[in-house]
Amino acid sequence: MASASSPDAYGEHSVVAASGGRTPADAALADALVASGARVVLGSKSFTRRAILTSMGIEHDVVVADIDERAIRRDDPEDLVLVLAHAKADAIVRRAETDEATAEAIADAFLVTSDQVVVHDGAIREKPEDAAEARAFIASYGVTPPSTVGAIVVTDVRTGARFAGGDRSTIVFAPVPGETIEHLVREGECMSCAGGLMVEHPKMAPLVKEIQGSMDGLMGLSKTLLGDLLGKALEARREAS
Repeated sequence: MASASSPDAYGEHSVVAASGGRTPADAALADALVASGARVVLGSKSFTRRAILTSMGIEHDVVVADIDERAIRRDDPEDLVLVLAHAKADAIVRRAETDEATAEAIADAFLVTSDQVVVHDGAIREKPEDAAEARAFIASYGVTPPSTVGAIVVTDVRTGARFAGGDRSTIVFAPVPGETIEHLVREGECMSCAGGLMVEHPKMAPLVKEIQGSMDGLMGLSKTLLGDLLGKALEARREAS
């Protein structure tokens, strides 16, 4: 792995730079959450999703759903990610019924769960099963463009109300050099990413030729979609009070 000072090093700074940093819309959403007293809990162990939330200025806690994602199958990618995002919320809420620590962690919060897959040449790709598959995935992205399909579910734990939506983005890469592929596989982070796709990585960023959609959507958490869903959750809570 590259050293922290290396331009090839991957970390939170890579995610922040790729997502464009904190925007006025991000700041307005964070301020609205603080003003309402609403807490946000991210139901994911994803480093990238945590970094995106942090870059938006949204304070949050983390509770991991810990479900067997491969036990849930759908042929349609939009359907698959939405079902998985709901399943993660279900698992956390259900665990809170018997686990005091989980119940305390999510009490009165907006629980954010999400999922993402990569679609390439019509096939759904999830996390690589091994290094060989990761190499094949990454190399293929320099041949034909991959798309990401994502879903976000915001659950108001106080009321049980849910707000859900999806997004899709496509990215066009130049051919990916073998050295870049080996660097990513050796570093290992790509093994935790849908399709092994790391658009924000300093080794991949220079290869980007075109983006249709958003960089944060490609990274697994669309800021626009999240802002819309949290805004709806806030409005519904205000109307209910």
